[in-house]
Amino acid sequence: TRPMPNGRFTYSSQLACCKAAYAGQTSGVCLSQLPSPPTMSPTDSGGLDVFYPDYATAYSNAGCINTRPMPNGRFTYSSQLA
Repeated sequence: TRPMPNGRFTYSSQLACCKAAYAGQTSGVCLSQLPSPPTMSPTDSGGLDVFYPDYATAYSNAGCINTRPMPNGRFTYSSQLA
């Protein structure tokens, strides 16, 4: 908001502001307003540690993949060559 009130702290980012000005906020409202807010149960990124058959692709073009999320009930393999 402009003009900025005199005597107020300024921060380099919205996250820096939340961490400094609202560090004890139990509701988490400030952090929830971030473009990519942190969660209590973050999701992993990158591929899985196992591979599974890609049944969604035509058989002639398919292979084993390790993308998330892995569908339920798939056999898994330690490598693409296993």
